[in-house]
Amino acid sequence: MRFGSTFTWLACGLLGLLALIVVRLDGAEKEETLQVGKSRAEEPAKPGEPAKPAEPTTRSSYCLRARDFIRVGVINEADTLIERRINPDGTIDIPFLKQLVPIAGLTITEAQDEITKRFRVYFKKPQVVITIVNYAERRVYVSGYVGKPGPVNIPPEENLTLGKALSMAGGILARGRRSDVAVKRMREGKLVTIVKDVRKIDSGDEPDFVLEDEDAIYVDDSKF
Repeated sequence: MRFGSTFTWLACGLLGLLALIVVRLDGAEKEETLQVGKSRAEEPAKPGEPAKPAEPTTRSSYCLRARDFIRVGVINEADTLIERRINPDGTIDIPFLKQLVPIAGLTITEAQDEITKRFRVYFKKPQVVITIVNYAERRVYVSGYVGKPGPVNIPPEENLTLGKALSMAGGILARGRRSDVAVKRMREGKLVTIVKDVRKIDSGDEPDFVLEDEDAIYVDDSKF
């Protein structure tokens, strides 16, 4: 009887120990799996592997114009910071440099590069930043047989087409001549007239005509 009881006790003990070992091994395996998964998720890119491409950046293609009001300065050089309106001849007066710098017609990036070259005389690695405070007003003038004759502003950093300008001016009236819309503009000191057939623009047979600052559009009477 004692031998049977002892054998039974040993068997129960061994089974309990075996179950405990299995539980511990299973828990360790799960923990190892979790750790491996975590380490793989947090593992940085290996040396030599191609880096993920950066988000594309868009650069404005807007060209600075006479009468734009801008802020210019070298980063961390407070005495270089100024706010100026671009002169009618396209230059900007920078007192620190004691010179006029031509920047009209340049993009902001190009203008920054141009001014940076000049600041290198005074600073080792100048970082010039240009900010547009106020855009110069650009407008065209629409007259004749349209719904709302008068000036039409050109949106900043955008082009204005003939079709859109006529629409903003209330459209051509029923009596207006759509076949011969005149656009007058200055070219090298001379006034030139460009005649456009708006019917062809509306039908898609011709591309819309891009207007320029100070253009004058006139819609004539179709009865004459």
